[in-house]
Amino acid sequence: MKIIKFFNIAFLLLLISPLCFADSASPVTQLQAVADKMISQLESNKTQLHQMQVIRNIVNHVLLPHVDLSRMSSAVVGREWRLATPAQREQFQKEFSYLVTTTYASALASYDGDKVTFQPLREDYAAKQTVRVSSIIVRKNGQRIPITYDVERNGNAWKVYDFSIEHVSMVQSYRSQFQGVLAQGGMNALLVRLKIHNRR
Repeated sequence: MKIIKFFNIAFLLLLISPLCFADSASPVTQLQAVADKMISQLESNKTQLHQMQVIRNIVNHVLLPHVDLSRMSSAVVGREWRLATPAQREQFQKEFSYLVTTTYASALASYDGDKVTFQPLREDYAAKQTVRVSSIIVRKNGQRIPITYDVERNGNAWKVYDFSIEHVSMVQSYRSQFQGVLAQGGMNALLVRLKIHNRR
């Protein structure tokens, strides 16, 4: 339960961070700048954070375009992804997107004065295809939560494809949850399970 709670906190950090940014700027600089700006906006609109549909719309239009859901989907499904039909892949991404959106929205609703600090990169990102960005969330009660984000170059931008809390990968966490269903019933069974979960 602790890990799930922390993943929700990380989803919040994703939402208040610029998940897509230009090559010419440092990922850390832009992540920190936009995080500060978004936190300011969240503080100004706290009274609306209880409206889940409002938050879901924000997530769908602001956040999801900057997350590599295709790569995430492939990673969490694993070997079965290569065996899946185009229709199954499309349906999974739709359901997985809904799952991620709901989790993001729930995390945003719990925002309570969190502060974000990004650490300087230890490597030159200019020639890199993927970069890992380290950060720390400081909660209102003083709790410090270290989180690392994996971003991949996508044309003239970067997209988040995974993040880890205390060395626990979000992608690996979902993958472990899905493995049992996939082993017993394959992709169709997983799609049914996700549909039921998403419509609760």
